[in-house]
Amino acid sequence: MARVFITQQQHNFDFSQAEDYGKMVAIWGPSQQAWGDTSFIVDSARRTLADFNADEDYLLLMGDPALMAIASAEVSHLTDGQFKLLKWDRRKPGTTNGGYRVVEVDMEAQPK
Repeated sequence: MARVFITQQQHNFDFSQAEDYGKMVAIWGPSQQAWGDTSFIVDSARRTLADFNADEDYLLLMGDPALMAIASAEVSHLTDGQFKLLKWDRRKPGTTNGGYRVVEVDMEAQPK
C-alpha cells in the first residue's frame, strides 16, 4: 500500500486529499525543530524512511524547512535520486479549492 510521508505533522490541517495517495506517515511531530546537532533528527529520518518505495510512496513537505531538507536528502539517498513529491496547487484544474499534484523528481536527469 502506498504511503505519504509528511515531514512534520500539523495540527488543524486537512490532509484528506493527500490521503487519496496513501496512508499518512509523519516523520516528525509538530514541535520538532532542527537546531545545532542534527544527528538525532537524521537518525529518526533514516528509521522512518528506511523502507521508502520510490514506485509507490510520496513525500509531502510541511513544517520546518531544515526538516524538509533532511527528509528530501534521505529519500534521495535511498532512491538514487528518483522519488515523488506531493505539491499543493490551489489552481489545480477540475477543482474548486485546489488539490495535490505529483512532482516526479529525478536528480540524475539531464536538461533537454
